[in-house]
Amino acid sequence: MTMGAIARRITRVITAVVCVAVSVGVSVATLHVPTREGGGERFNPARYRSDVIADTVINHTTGVDKTQGTGTAGSPYDNKGDFPEAGYTPSDFHAPCSIWTYRDAESVWNCQVSGLQDLDTSSPHVRDVLSDYFVKLLDYGVAGFRVDAVKHMPPEDVLAIKKLVAKKSGRSMNDIWWTQEVIGDNAEAAEIQPRNYLKTGQVNEFQYAYRLKSLFSNSLAGGSLSIKDIPQNITDSGKASVFVTNWDTERNNMTLTYKDGDAYRLANAFMLAYPYGAPNVFSGYEFHDTDSGASGATATSVPDIDCSKDSGWSCTERWPDVHGMVGWHNVAGDAPLSDWQDDGDNMIAFGRGGRAFIAINNSVRTRTVTYHTALPAGEYCDVYASADCSGSVHVRFDGDATLTVPAGSAVAFHIAATPYTVRQ
Repeated sequence: MTMGAIARRITRVITAVVCVAVSVGVSVATLHVPTREGGGERFNPARYRSDVIADTVINHTTGVDKTQGTGTAGSPYDNKGDFPEAGYTPSDFHAPCSIWTYRDAESVWNCQVSGLQDLDTSSPHVRDVLSDYFVKLLDYGVAGFRVDAVKHMPPEDVLAIKKLVAKKSGRSMNDIWWTQEVIGDNAEAAEIQPRNYLKTGQVNEFQYAYRLKSLFSNSLAGGSLSIKDIPQNITDSGKASVFVTNWDTERNNMTLTYKDGDAYRLANAFMLAYPYGAPNVFSGYEFHDTDSGASGATATSVPDIDCSKDSGWSCTERWPDVHGMVGWHNVAGDAPLSDWQDDGDNMIAFGRGGRAFIAINNSVRTRTVTYHTALPAGEYCDVYASADCSGSVHVRFDGDATLTVPAGSAVAFHIAATPYTVRQ
């Protein structure tokens, strides 16, 4: 496939996603939950906006173990730094070296990650090439970017590249959605910690995902850290991009995955309900070991996603409970956390002002509990259970609701999903 053919395919995919009224925004590997206008009016799927977020790798190129080759688009390369199609020459790369310690920022920034040729992002020419790449993707129609391996580049380099993108595209820096992979580790150099990259955009808050695994594997409210306090001592909410798992952490047992069943579903529901960070729902495929690839994939191609039963693809964003919680998240909007209630262990419930309420049962038995909510009296759909309102919730005039929550499940409802609105 030529570069022109790839560009045309990308444009068609983006156009198809953006022009269809759906309730989620899909990227290559994550679902970035978009914002929704309003929140108090009747639910209308057409009010949701679908965004494509591009996953970009700008720190490095191919491995030095491959002396030369040709990419899937027909572009040649070698391990000396010659990439004629991209416009790179050996002078655009740092001198070969291996990262010898993560306690030294210069080593992390200027040496090779896993033997991959390391671009010199301080170079004006490299910045020019990379910014042109981002602008081209914006012209194709993407809404923003997830930038890979950001802590392997100096913060000032990443900021300079984004400024160039804004200038060349005629956009404001704030109008370009930009989240950065910066894995925080207090044992590493201070200069490569997530806080240093906040001027450029959001950062992936890995500690949030690690904490979710610990909490949903043990006790939500009975341990040394209650899930109510999960944002404690991590990135501020407005700068945090959060997830339950991603394509790296699911393979190293650091986070919950689809293999964790109910706990994984509940963690996604909590992430979409709790007012912290920008949530990203991961969809991937089943795996059996660290290097498992998608079913039917080859060294140069991956088949189209197949969301049918037993296909091997998880398609998490299509699960009824996750789909329902995306709507819940959008209706809750910026409403503050309210009406927190828990049993000191694995049963929690909370609302988002007078817009939405959820009860989560992470225990092994069904629980029936009366909770106080701020929602108006009336009948609501349980959006965690189904999209057709086959499960319903009654809120009394005093705001109380008696909920029966199955083991390993949740009950979630909001003001835009009622038996009346579902019939419309």
